Amino acid sequence: MSKLPVIVLGAGAAGLAAAHELNRNGRAVSLVEAAPRVGGLCRTLEHRGYRFDLGGHRWFTKNADLDAWFHRLLGPELVPVDRISRVHFEGRYFQYPIEVGDLLRKLGPRIMLDAGLRCVYAGLVQALAAEPPKNMRQAYVAQFGSRLYEMFFRRYSEKVWGRPCEQLSADWVSQRSKGLSLWTLLKDALRLQREPVTSLIDRFYYPATGYARLPERMAEDIVARGGELRLSTRVRSVRWHGPEDLEVVCERDGQTEVLRGSAVLSTVPLGALVGMLDPACPAPVVEAARGLVFRDLITVNLILKRPQVSTDTWVYVQDESVIFGRLHEPKNWSPAMVPDAGTTSLVLECFCSRGDAIWTLDDAALRERCVRDLVERLHLIEAGDVIDAVIVRTTHAYPVYDLGYAERIATIRAHLDTLPGLHILGRSGTFRYNNADHSVEMGLLLAQRLLGARLDHLAVNTEPSYQEIVRPGEEPGRDRFQLGQSAARP
Repeated sequence: MSKLPVIVLGAGAAGLAAAHELNRNGRAVSLVEAAPRVGGLCRTLEHRGYRFDLGGHRWFTKNADLDAWFHRLLGPELVPVDRISRVHFEGRYFQYPIEVGDLLRKLGPRIMLDAGLRCVYAGLVQALAAEPPKNMRQAYVAQFGSRLYEMFFRRYSEKVWGRPCEQLSADWVSQRSKGLSLWTLLKDALRLQREPVTSLIDRFYYPATGYARLPERMAEDIVARGGELRLSTRVRSVRWHGPEDLEVVCERDGQTEVLRGSAVLSTVPLGALVGMLDPACPAPVVEAARGLVFRDLITVNLILKRPQVSTDTWVYVQDESVIFGRLHEPKNWSPAMVPDAGTTSLVLECFCSRGDAIWTLDDAALRERCVRDLVERLHLIEAGDVIDAVIVRTTHAYPVYDLGYAERIATIRAHLDTLPGLHILGRSGTFRYNNADHSVEMGLLLAQRLLGARLDHLAVNTEPSYQEIVRPGEEPGRDRFQLGQSAARP
């Protein structure tokens, strides 16, 4: 085994999890992070004693071993949160995930009958089709029918991704909601399921002072055990000399340094990694990398002089005229997210792309627009409630699954497979829409693989079932992270 360290590019959830597991098993690790802090998208901003996550992250997983790892890592810092999520649609609020009884009460039997008939028709069309759905619209209509698709999926999806559902791959729907449909919801509501399902998200756990505690705790352990953490350090290139001989050229404060490692684990955006490689990638690989597109995010964080806005953990906003697509109230997740019980806060997520009409708004205009929408369209607050606002812009937030993305990924991965010792992981690193638990599990599995286990970390988040429910006896359709003799504690 090489004595050179494993170099991890990026100190987000995936990179830290891999480094944490390797470090705990005695392997030397060196983390390189461009930001002045760890966490990546798992960031908690503090402003005047108020804490704001980048959109809010919840922890839930079907993997009992992984869940146990999480609870050992954070232990007494965790608080349970009851999930109450709603969709705002044409002035009304609906439960989310959608519930048949709630729809029937609020829409009435005529609309629900029409929705059911359209769902039957869509199911028949799909059953007779020669091939599975190719785009997001086809996939949602096949599962829920055209009426519910228009009401609950099209507007929000197009807000998130910034393009029509017809231009987006059905893979996203399959990844997030396969096996869920109007009929499964109806059967569950009427208790007609032979095997009842259990929701994993009626209640979830959350670090009391914000989700950043997950990456911070891993970083604390790594540094305490002698691991190296280089913050504010940018990667300029990755040189591959052989399976256990790689170099990373990085820069900090204008100074260039070359790090040698036995392996490089990359969580940097996949397209950017292709541009960093030395020797340079073939032209088709470079072209594929150019086609990978990310959506960006602006979070508008408001401090309010009122004790509470609602009891929701999330509100999804369908209305295209409202600038934000989702909001949450941090205090509903943990009282410690605010310093004063008589006040509260909101996090508003504005989905955008660098250079577009939303991204180019200045902070004052963003604040004014968001407050106006909260007051005039959602009727949640009064303009005078706003004490302060802080705005955060985040790039590479969401990988866009357009119709050609899978072919591009296959082209890039085929080339990376010729470079043993170089591994990709994480949401940006694999161009896969991971939740935090997926990215953590990817990191743990990859570390175990480097330690000698036969595991496939890239199988994470590919299971063919709805991620937010579990049936009795169900196991994830992939390798599970399991603690070995040397992994009795984080």
